[in-house]
Amino acid sequence: MAESPALPSKNSLRDRFWRQLGLVLADAPPGLWLEVAEQSATLDPRRPPARCFPVQAPDGIRRRSLAQGTEVFATPDRDFDPGYVYEKDVLICHDAAARDTILERVPGAADDAARAWRPAGVYAMRLDGPAERGGSRVLDALRKLRDVESVSPNYLVSICNVNLCPADEPVVPEFTRPDPPQRPEPDLGAGKHVLVIDTGLVTGWDTADHLEAYPWLADKVEKDEVKGRLRAPELGDAPAIHPALDPRLDLDLGDIPVPGHGGLLAGREIWGDDRGQPRHGVIQEYVGHGTFIAGVVRCVAPRARVTVYNTLQWAGTIDAMSFGDKLIEDLARYDSQHGRWPDVISLSAGVRTVAERPLVSLGAFMDQLHAHPETTLVAAAGNDAMSTPFYPAAYAADDPSVVSVGALNKEENARVAFSDYGDWVKVYARGYHLVNAFAFGEYTTLHPADHFVGANQPEGTTSQFEGLARWSGTSFSTPLVAGLIVARMSVADEPSRDAAAWLLDQARKQAVTDTDGLVLPILRADQSLV
Repeated sequence: MAESPALPSKNSLRDRFWRQLGLVLADAPPGLWLEVAEQSATLDPRRPPARCFPVQAPDGIRRRSLAQGTEVFATPDRDFDPGYVYEKDVLICHDAAARDTILERVPGAADDAARAWRPAGVYAMRLDGPAERGGSRVLDALRKLRDVESVSPNYLVSICNVNLCPADEPVVPEFTRPDPPQRPEPDLGAGKHVLVIDTGLVTGWDTADHLEAYPWLADKVEKDEVKGRLRAPELGDAPAIHPALDPRLDLDLGDIPVPGHGGLLAGREIWGDDRGQPRHGVIQEYVGHGTFIAGVVRCVAPRARVTVYNTLQWAGTIDAMSFGDKLIEDLARYDSQHGRWPDVISLSAGVRTVAERPLVSLGAFMDQLHAHPETTLVAAAGNDAMSTPFYPAAYAADDPSVVSVGALNKEENARVAFSDYGDWVKVYARGYHLVNAFAFGEYTTLHPADHFVGANQPEGTTSQFEGLARWSGTSFSTPLVAGLIVARMSVADEPSRDAAAWLLDQARKQAVTDTDGLVLPILRADQSLV
């Protein structure tokens, strides 16, 4: 069995966390206050209180320097282990009884007037009383409310939670082909829909010269079919994104739906929101994440219809309350554009919660998911090398509508060191050193090489990318499994949850025992589908 590279030191992970949080603050609304709590945070009043560290999203010049990675704000002591990030002095709840309980038990709690527009039954509560143990009003209130499950902090939901980034930084690959390679069966996934909730597609991803770098993202739809449905004069084979997002196309938009205006989107296999390419050809961190994921899906399911939404807009991060709203809005938008829900939702983001409580802000979305048995949520398990549940992936523990995905090494026979694990992780797939579609331009590494698993570029290394990258993380094992599900659907002519159940059964049959004795149900990129 191949050895999996070891985890970086604790000090390296701490340093990486604070620099990554700076990137998030540079994208977050100016003036937003966040609070970082130690991993030791608990709701048990008999335990010592966790230390907390407040940070604020800046504006002006400092915002720019944080975004460029040239400044790192002051951080707490080296023995401070960051565990949870949430909005300072805010609680959220999803029923009137919980709101009333907060008002009764928590001195200084009041409705947040700035969020009064929220739907009935959804409440944001502002905490303004004196801080008690540990200096955190949020943790003080949670201890008073530990028997009220429908209350939680307004966490940051991120591409990778505590580490706040994928498992490494993108590297220019040695070869100009995808790895794992595109499957040879050309029609896998035909007519099946995958929605990627992520950071959108890089601007100009579908120009002819860019498609030469990653031809597996090109449409396989026949020219006449596209031409007939869209009444466009000469589209050729290029997979232009939705016309409303691409001014290069001279089309009659009268019969073509634009985002938010309803109607059926026809004849497009790949499309999505633009994630603006940075000016002057400089690639910022997280740009290309959604494009990479779309490429992984298409290598496993070459005919799948893939839509990528730019939902995680703060450097791959969003607050939990907005995240719950956005998921519902995104699915309504998708339904209006396609006349249906997707077969699979691929989500490479999540959060770990204090006391392992479910993420309150996802309650309404999960209710909608359960009302759509044709749709399966495939969610990343996270890159923190922990067994603590990571939501929404952790819903898979007892919910067949969710599939949680951990990461395997390049040989697909052992868990890679950064991957989360535990009974709630239902399957593992390759998540180490994949090669797929990326941006064009220069990228400069922000972190020392020893901050990541395996071999990486030294801090400050500038590389020229030509549309492909090598990258790692459960972010990328997740779309591999999403692609396998729609590929199995097209072969077996069965709905996504049946396809997922069949694949999970195969994964258990071919499970391997990891070096630490953990039994890993595994799926491989070239997995048999019959």
